[in-house]
Amino acid sequence: MWQEIITAIQQHTRFVISSHINPDCDALGSELALAEHLERLGKKPTIINTDPTSANYRFLDPKRRIKQYSQKKHANLIDQADVIIVVDASGGWDRLGAVGPVLGQTEALKLCIDHHPDATDFVDLAVVDTASAATAELILDLIAHMGQPLTLTMAQALYAAIITDTGNFRFPKTSPRTHRLTATLLEAGADPLHIYRQIYEQNRLGAVQVKGQIMESIQTAANGQLAYYSVSQATLKEFKAKASDLDGVATLGQMIGGVRVSVFCSEVSNGRVKISLRSDGSLRINQIAVEYGGGGHPSAAGAIVPGKLEVVLAEVIGKVEALLAEHQ
Repeated sequence: MWQEIITAIQQHTRFVISSHINPDCDALGSELALAEHLERLGKKPTIINTDPTSANYRFLDPKRRIKQYSQKKHANLIDQADVIIVVDASGGWDRLGAVGPVLGQTEALKLCIDHHPDATDFVDLAVVDTASAATAELILDLIAHMGQPLTLTMAQALYAAIITDTGNFRFPKTSPRTHRLTATLLEAGADPLHIYRQIYEQNRLGAVQVKGQIMESIQTAANGQLAYYSVSQATLKEFKAKASDLDGVATLGQMIGGVRVSVFCSEVSNGRVKISLRSDGSLRINQIAVEYGGGGHPSAAGAIVPGKLEVVLAEVIGKVEALLAEHQ
């Protein structure tokens, strides 16, 4: 499945790599490993994301390869790119935030590598494997197909990506293949304790406290099958927290026995609301995200929509309650 992608890599020199807004660890780890792989092949890769890297993931990028998009700084570089590679973000250029439409308008060859079941008609070539637990699995497979060894920094980045996107190997798509691939990363030097501590045990006090506030606000509906909760910009400001501090909050409702679906809505800038949906695997919730212009996996999906926090939350709750009623 890689031949066309490999040919494109071999035939070109200047690459721009990007991913979705508020990039998670799978997006970042995939970008970083791919960029280093390309660099070792003699290519000139640049990673450009719309949003900054979350503080707890910055240790994966010691050379500060990841750049935050600036029209002034990056316009010429983007115009000169031979190839644009989108990782962990199928569905369209808007998924990438401000940099997306800019990348989409270039004359460069456009590629996508992902594990989400969303449309890839916005690029020229795509490799999508929805059976993969993380996009990092695909990046690792690509590197192996091109016969390149893993460096320590590549192994660290890919290991971090896989453990976060599998919920530390507990999510349904975790497979024997996932563990075999992870073993190769350990053999290449990935340090599980160091990576775990950097990701999960280096939070600021405010980031921990805001999660406590959110947990206290969780409510249930549909006879305990639905957990829902939200956070406003005012609450984030109160605890001096950022959107990046909310990583993992969407799964908090799943800690409650009997909950099949969790709905978490967070207020973002410019009158928009981020919807995060999680399921225990007993029903598909990504279709609700698609209705809002988003997407994702059957058990983990989301979207960003204009509107007021309480109105959006109430509307999504209604849709989930109807879905639950259909699948009793």
